[in-house]
Amino acid sequence: MAKKVLKANVFSPSSIQELQKQLRDYKNSLNDKCEQFVRELAESGIFVAKQSVGNFGKYIIFSVKTEKEKNGCKGVLFASNTGIIKSEWRTQDGVKTADVSPLLMAEFGSGMKAENPMNVPGVGQGTFPGGTHGNDPSGWWWMDLDGEWHHSRGVTPTMPMYHASLEMITKVQSIARRVFGQ
Repeated sequence: MAKKVLKANVFSPSSIQELQKQLRDYKNSLNDKCEQFVRELAESGIFVAKQSVGNFGKYIIFSVKTEKEKNGCKGVLFASNTGIIKSEWRTQDGVKTADVSPLLMAEFGSGMKAENPMNVPGVGQGTFPGGTHGNDPSGWWWMDLDGEWHHSRGVTPTMPMYHASLEMITKVQSIARRVFGQ
């Protein structure tokens, strides 16, 4: 039976020094790799979120902020409104108004169509500002400022941040392998 014999130069001082240099170089690059990983992961979420904003896209901005720390980095995916939508309708008592967050409408919807897959407290049917018909299965009628009647059951959510989080969960391993495997 043949035995494998290790060559003496495999563990030579110069090969050990080269290995130590490679490990130092990799250690020194870890913070940059961490920041790249967090940024790319968030950008994959932003890409999906932008595709999921529905009619509210012109009112919502997505961004990522990364920050280096002593032992790594952190990142935050932000979504913000460019402005508030002023909703106006006519009632027997005159014109009513409500300020509406485009981001919250896109994410959670309103009325019977509202969804809350992540169980965020305080979100659900009837959460439109001053809403009283959110739980009415037949929906409700409202009059616009021109005196025309419209029927609604609410706004269907497109859930951009929810879909962004699902995308990032799906991509975390492949992005980590690519970034840290370099």
